[in-house]
Amino acid sequence: MKKLKTWQKVLLIICYPVGIVYFIIWLCNRNKGGAATVNPSKLTVIRDFNTKVVGVTFGNDDGSSRQAIIKNCKAGEDIIFKPVPTAEYPDAIGVFNKRGQQLGHLNAELAAEMKNKYPNNPMSVTINNITGGGDKSYGCNLHIIIYAV
Repeated sequence: MKKLKTWQKVLLIICYPVGIVYFIIWLCNRNKGGAATVNPSKLTVIRDFNTKVVGVTFGNDDGSSRQAIIKNCKAGEDIIFKPVPTAEYPDAIGVFNKRGQQLGHLNAELAAEMKNKYPNNPMSVTINNITGGGDKSYGCNLHIIIYAV
């Protein structure tokens, strides 16, 4: 192996940590945005609809209550879809708020359609309204806009 000169060692000592820090910052920032990065004025809407979140009365794997989470949600809040496949529902899509808390799922038919028909389409997903309360279970209705690729 060739021995490094002094100036090469100095550059290595300075640039290597800076590169690592830059890479970490890039990793942290690359997934930020979601619906906020969609600029509707430059995209063509191919589907605009409302749907309800299913499974809202079940508990989450971490022990949190979906009912308590939905109770604290507001209309207009951005929503994130994440795949959560199971043996019974391989196309399952979970509905999460920006804090990473799961509100429920999309129904099986819609989840399969989203996965197969719109896998790479940009979309805007927000809470349309919260239903229930009092002596009834809370529910959550979503407004989904899917844009052309």
